[in-house]
Amino acid sequence: MSDLLTPDRVAIRVTGTPIPQGSKTANRYGNGVRDANATRLKPWRAHVTAHARDAHRYQDKLIGPVRIWLRFAFDRPASHYRTGRNAHLLKNSAPLYPTNKNDLDKLTRAVLDALTDAGVWGDDGQVVDVRARKFYAGEHELAPVKAGVDIVLEECP
Repeated sequence: MSDLLTPDRVAIRVTGTPIPQGSKTANRYGNGVRDANATRLKPWRAHVTAHARDAHRYQDKLIGPVRIWLRFAFDRPASHYRTGRNAHLLKNSAPLYPTNKNDLDKLTRAVLDALTDAGVWGDDGQVVDVRARKFYAGEHELAPVKAGVDIVLEECP
């Protein structure tokens, strides 16, 4: 991540399991819509918002077009590992990347909305370039050691 950091960039590290912003569902009482996974999403977005406010507190609100890099890291499920004395080794069938759930676009949407809530920018419509990737935590040179998301923001020239 150090290659991405310059004085005009802001880096934010948020630990925890990233939660995608799911589809909207109608409230059964007829007064609006809500996220289908709101019980898990709200705490995650609040966590990202708090970290973003803290990291961006001495910065001006971004007012122009914004470029953002997102690196999502997930803990590898126990089912990917062998058993017994080889419990520290991955099964041959274990995937290299987390591809079975957590759509990258929905993960990105949750983070962008949290950054809007934090006041980092006026609206996530200012984002003109998004680079997002998913990894298993600690298994790739770009992946953080713990589950979470690395966020790097840069105002475009």
